[in-house]
Amino acid sequence: MKPSPSHTVHLLEETFKHIGLPSRFQREQNPKLDRELLGTIQAYHVSHIPRGGYCLENNILLYHVLRHLGFDLYLTGARLFRDANNPKPGWSGWEHAVTIVTLADNSNYMLDVGYGGDGPTTPLPLVHTSNPIPNIGTQEIRLQKNEESSGERSHPSNNPSTNAWTYQFRNGSEQAWRVGYAFHELEFFPRDFEVMNFYTSQNPTSFLTQRLLIIRFLQRADGEVYGKVILDQDKMKENRGGKNELGKVCNTESERVEVLRNVFGVDLTEEERRGICGKVSALPV
Repeated sequence: MKPSPSHTVHLLEETFKHIGLPSRFQREQNPKLDRELLGTIQAYHVSHIPRGGYCLENNILLYHVLRHLGFDLYLTGARLFRDANNPKPGWSGWEHAVTIVTLADNSNYMLDVGYGGDGPTTPLPLVHTSNPIPNIGTQEIRLQKNEESSGERSHPSNNPSTNAWTYQFRNGSEQAWRVGYAFHELEFFPRDFEVMNFYTSQNPTSFLTQRLLIIRFLQRADGEVYGKVILDQDKMKENRGGKNELGKVCNTESERVEVLRNVFGVDLTEEERRGICGKVSALPV
């Protein structure tokens, strides 16, 4: 995927200004295209993009920003895994996207700024390892490469994670690992995302058409991402490095609009407020 011509130098500078990227990483300082720059941009992106969108929009935006800086990278699709507590358990179709970056030393990293509250807040080395990487609070994350079993060979269609990388997380070292999604090292192109976007934004069975979900990550003055605030339909929850705690329940649409403005910095126009009317995700007026 080529950089969009609309992402000019001016827009790139405005983006970095908007997210508060430290001056030493600004373009005019000619920063080194390394792991530190990647991680810094990711942390400030997830903490300061106020409106954003779902995973495709956020990760494609980050892709264009990094590509314009000169990083060697590509986008790929991912299949989400939902556990038995979900109305549609098991593997999804292509509903998610991540970015794969190759640095000058030929090391590869996976970046994801669109998975939500359990998503990574730092670039993950594309290396199969049992060593966990700290995320927020007690949460740990890792990537695992699922190879085909040498014993009982199964056709890949029976398990979409076969020969794929899986993103895994757990909310404490004593807990079992949970699989978030699976992806392959296969480049996806604009036409692929057009198809994916149509389903995720229009299909009535997609959870993105049935509920409102917004996450804002919390960042310290030194750049560390330490917590998150989540609005899940009518419930606002906060996690400041420990566990999720219920902060507020929105009983009306007006209350939710107020939370969006005061907590998440999303100030809706009157037309945007009316846009939710009649949808299954709408709250009482």
